[in-house]
Amino acid sequence: MEAPPSLVAAEPSAFSHAPAPAPQIAPPPIAANPSNSDSYSIKQLELRAIFGVDREMTHEEIVQRARSLPGIRQIARVSEQDIAAVDALKLVISNLGFGSSPIKLYSGSVPIEFIREGRTLLAVQTDGGFAPGVRETLMIVARELTR
Repeated sequence: MEAPPSLVAAEPSAFSHAPAPAPQIAPPPIAANPSNSDSYSIKQLELRAIFGVDREMTHEEIVQRARSLPGIRQIARVSEQDIAAVDALKLVISNLGFGSSPIKLYSGSVPIEFIREGRTLLAVQTDGGFAPGVRETLMIVARELTR
């Protein structure tokens, strides 16, 4: 015997959907507004701290100060045309099956390493390697030169 229609309608359907709860919107974190920060208006903040300078530096001065870092023999900013040549060399090395890891060239017996951040590529000669924190400092330098 079939159940009366009023009883069948009272059973929940397997396909019925409960209304979704309203999404909760969290307030933005306090630090989300950069103007709430003491450092917001200071350009070159990291470089000023590293080099002990209380003013904005030119790109030439930044590179000159980077040359004075421990273990650095020479540092140069690679031109856009020469960046293409370095990238082409990296591609050739990769195509030869040597992988795509960073390249190191030698001028005589002195290595030249490359540090890239954005559109800036720095060629760096060291006294055999980077002193602690120097590679990271040069990454910050390259990042600032890209701005």
